[in-house]
Amino acid sequence: MAATMNVVKRTLSISIARGQDADGNQVTKSYSYSNVKPDVEPDKLLAVGKALGGLFDNDITGLTVVERASLIEE
Repeated sequence: MAATMNVVKRTLSISIARGQDADGNQVTKSYSYSNVKPDVEPDKLLAVGKALGGLFDNDITGLTVVERASLIEE
């Protein structure tokens, strides 16, 4: 039996540096953007993430894509 995975939902998360806490650890804030097309290419996601992150005053510390997928048995 083979299985197929179909991405049904994607969310793009952008982490932005917000400074440091009292112990010197980096503090970040994440912003999530839902309703990302399931079939969008990774290069385009990266470009959009960088463009959106560029709207903030602080540096981007990470870009993450979270996917929800359905599994279908063939």
